Amino acid sequence: MKAANRVAVNTTVQYIQLVLNVLIGLYSVRVILDALGPSDYGIYDLVAGVVAFLSFISTSLSQTSMRFLSVSLGQGDNLKTRKVFSTCLWLHLSIALLLAGVLIILGFFLFDGFLNIPAERIPTARKLYYLMVFNLFLKISETPFTAMISAHEKFVFISSVQILDALCKLGIAFIISATSSDKLLLYGILMLCITFINVICYVSFSYTSYREKMSFRRAKLAEMKEVTGFASWTLLDVLGSVATRQGYAILLNTFFGTVVNAVFALSRQIEGHMYTISASAITTMKPQIMKSHGAGQTDRMFRLSMTAGKFGFSLMSLVAIPLLVTMPEVLDLWLKEVPEGTVLFSRLMIAACMCEQLTRGLVYANQAIGNIKWFSVSISTIRVLALPISWLFFHWGAPPYAAIIVFLVCESVGSFSRVYILSRISDFKVSSFVRSVFLQILPPFIVALALSLISYHFLSGIWGILVVCVVNLIAYVSMMALTGLTKDERNSVQGIIDSVLHRRGKIRIFNHGK
Repeated sequence: MKAANRVAVNTTVQYIQLVLNVLIGLYSVRVILDALGPSDYGIYDLVAGVVAFLSFISTSLSQTSMRFLSVSLGQGDNLKTRKVFSTCLWLHLSIALLLAGVLIILGFFLFDGFLNIPAERIPTARKLYYLMVFNLFLKISETPFTAMISAHEKFVFISSVQILDALCKLGIAFIISATSSDKLLLYGILMLCITFINVICYVSFSYTSYREKMSFRRAKLAEMKEVTGFASWTLLDVLGSVATRQGYAILLNTFFGTVVNAVFALSRQIEGHMYTISASAITTMKPQIMKSHGAGQTDRMFRLSMTAGKFGFSLMSLVAIPLLVTMPEVLDLWLKEVPEGTVLFSRLMIAACMCEQLTRGLVYANQAIGNIKWFSVSISTIRVLALPISWLFFHWGAPPYAAIIVFLVCESVGSFSRVYILSRISDFKVSSFVRSVFLQILPPFIVALALSLISYHFLSGIWGILVVCVVNLIAYVSMMALTGLTKDERNSVQGIIDSVLHRRGKIRIFNHGK
């Protein structure tokens, strides 16, 4: 299958999975929030946040495995792929054991006054914490197998597992609603069971399909050096993202308690779904970006990275603009009881996510090149600054949403800093990004947002939501077709349409170049 067609098929599958997961996930959160209540839901997010604060190591290792496996596949070197897999596997297992040990020791101190949790719920929160530590150990250990599947672009299987994961979580929501036992503890136990299922699926599929490209021999120190060095700088980049989000959970808990934690958790749920919309496009292109570098196709690598950011932002906008405009009605339909402040928190988190995702494709181009030191240091520093700045605002008596405004500003500055930094460490040109991405994406967004706001002014409620969605879809897609695509992107989209319809040359969507 040609690379373009493979990306088209993978993207289609990812979006089918995305729609199902978003619908199932949103309903699951509604049921779980109602079953646990705002306080217990806030406790779960807080405890999960403490564990996830260190899980950024897993995320950075995942990106490292994906990078080295994809580049080796692009070079067509099976022997190198076997060595890379072996190195990544032993690195992940070592880090998983080390991280689990650190978290277990940390658990002796967290619940003795550090976290603001009601006294009667501390024993349950402690048990929940250790369940999540084991959960994290399993997720880190499975990462090399998942990276192998992603590097081979088998997103159909990955999407299938993710749909199964969402269905299991929906089942959990109904189970804890019906039980009379400790709902919070049961929720943690069942979530661990889902992780077990995921691990079994990914490991068995990867081993069965790619056994000849996998080695389980103990990695040599020399082979570990390059991968570990890359992972350490990737770790710093991921830390900037995780530290602010999970750090905010602790910061808000310290100043305002678990109810505000629930508000932040709900807004992060929405942000997470927005991120998934963009990531579904970028994820299917990421292996091609990496393989392009492995094959020496630098121009194609940069072009794909900009297209990934543009398409990810555009697909996010189709959902994000209606949400930004109609957020109060959407939350009323979603939740039985909307905690105060959720509307503003959610709008600000969506805006931050959109700014960050516009340049996300450049991260993968930088990872493919391998020169990630200053890229990671600069962006992470900008992001982490959000925490001390927010603390100062809270110390001066600012309301909770002030921190999310600071978060939005830092995410935006960090995102656009990627463009400049990449231009300093490679042949990438800032003018190319401004011309091919920013100036092309801005008109569709402004026009669609303006028309959506006008439509919402005349209609509200469920009909207002539907009308805004339709107006936004028509306006955004029309403007993208007119001004938002380069000539190469028009040809790629037309090729995808022709491939899907099996009527090449019969239907022409774009009749002019640019």
